[in-house]
Amino acid sequence: MIKFFSFSIYIIYLSKWFSYINISMKSMTVVKNFLSLKKNVADICKKINRDPDEINIVAVSKGQDKKKIKDLISFSHFCYGENRLEETEKKWSFIKNNNIKLHYIGALQSKKVKKLAPLYDVIETLDSESSAKEFANFFLSKKISLNFPEIYIQINIAREPQKRGVMPENFNNFLTLCKTKYNLKIKGAMCMAPYGKDPEKYFNDMKNLCKINLIKNISMGMSNDYQKAIFHGSNNIRIGSKIFENEDG
Repeated sequence: MIKFFSFSIYIIYLSKWFSYINISMKSMTVVKNFLSLKKNVADICKKINRDPDEINIVAVSKGQDKKKIKDLISFSHFCYGENRLEETEKKWSFIKNNNIKLHYIGALQSKKVKKLAPLYDVIETLDSESSAKEFANFFLSKKISLNFPEIYIQINIAREPQKRGVMPENFNNFLTLCKTKYNLKIKGAMCMAPYGKDPEKYFNDMKNLCKINLIKNISMGMSNDYQKAIFHGSNNIRIGSKIFENEDG
């Protein structure tokens, strides 16, 4: 009986040990993927004579295990992207510190602006006057000093009917509206290239549109197309699977 009990304890200990090893291996994969990504970014920048420090990597952590995120933070990466308010509130309340910068990359609903604004450092998806108005009202309502989020305008660069974003031909007017009517300081613009198509044309259009409108922060490029995005001037790339998934398998 004693031997059986001891053996059971041993099995429990062993299973926990293997579980720990499995989690550690996953964490090592995340760090390995991140280092590989950083090297790729540096190599691309060297070819086109850009400073790799200009490229901000937004690690898209939506739906990811907190252990993976913590290990990446311990490796001194502090910029993350989320698309759900409830998940962010639940997950990052236990993780976030003063170094962390959270980007909101989900669809922006005007009714949620007041909850989003204090939680995120950058909101990348402004695309409606109703949301612009809510931001303005929120900022005006604050009597105390607060680190307000930077705001990017989302552009529907390929004019896809199923996607949100300001149409390219309306960008200048919407930008002016945000600045003059609502006194918003627009810090950047974001776009997504259409799935399954060569992103080259769309990234080039985005670069030119931002240049004309004096927008310096350009968020474009994801795991499958960040190389071309960097070539066309992106300084914020949103990377999920290239970091958090097993790139060897």
